[in-house]
Amino acid sequence: MVQATAQRVRPAGDPLRRALELVGDQWTLLILQSLFLHFRRYEELRLRLGISPTALSGRLRDMVDAGMLTRVPYRDARRTRHEYRLTERGLELWPLLISIWAWEREWVEGRREVLPTLIHLDCELTTSAPLGCGACGRRVDARDVRASRLDSTGVAAATASKRFRRKDAESLAGDPMMFFPDTMELLGDRWSTGLLVSALLGCRHFSEFERELGIGPSVLSARLSKLVEVGVLRTGTAATRTDARDYRMTAKGLAFFPALAFIAEWSRGFEVSGQEPDITLHHVECGNRLRPILLCDHCGRPLTRKSVQFGGVPSPKR
Repeated sequence: MVQATAQRVRPAGDPLRRALELVGDQWTLLILQSLFLHFRRYEELRLRLGISPTALSGRLRDMVDAGMLTRVPYRDARRTRHEYRLTERGLELWPLLISIWAWEREWVEGRREVLPTLIHLDCELTTSAPLGCGACGRRVDARDVRASRLDSTGVAAATASKRFRRKDAESLAGDPMMFFPDTMELLGDRWSTGLLVSALLGCRHFSEFERELGIGPSVLSARLSKLVEVGVLRTGTAATRTDARDYRMTAKGLAFFPALAFIAEWSRGFEVSGQEPDITLHHVECGNRLRPILLCDHCGRPLTRKSVQFGGVPSPKR
């Protein structure tokens, strides 16, 4: 389990919250994944996702404003239009998408049979892309990490996102590379993401989550129940407290840590000069700040965006 310690107060700003507002959104994640699969034009994205023009335009605008995308003009038969290309800042999120794929394939029932394998081109073997420490090169999981938090840092949830409508989810379910049901319960709902991070940092009881997030009791109860239903939290009896029960991370919940580690690392790109990170992760074994990387579980080498390819899915040219 991630151990948490406190440090001094940070300057104004909240990079982690901003990162969660972007990637903690169901449509933004699907747009990002589509762009990595080389769908760049507005109509291509709209038709692939079945997303409304208003929702698509809003997400693309937010991603451009955040420096994740750039608009590139092209000419069709009638007029000049624009396509959307990932910037270096956007390309930095490829390990997050790989971590989501790996977690869904390993921990969500029925997904191993429908999701493609990932091939490490250097050794030509399939890999599960485990998390590694960029400083020492060893494999890492949530139990190997200590988190240092600034005194003023809570895990405040970002502005509430709209939930998928049932028909949206049903329309995506036919394509396994666009349908990540359990992930969307975690990253696709910002309160749930905040709860998951809080649990990793040691919150156990209803009152602790309520205080950490500033969340209303009815919303908190509903989100905790959903995380128990998905299988990332389990309940027990809180014998020494007034709270009726406590909530503990399951193995499935702890296995989602790589995705959260990559989000925390990516959020550092929103820091301004002189600003300290909201949360800093340290690899206990080597004593260094955790710079998360993906490893090949066969040859042990770090994976790069250009050294992996999904089986049956062409690697996009960049």
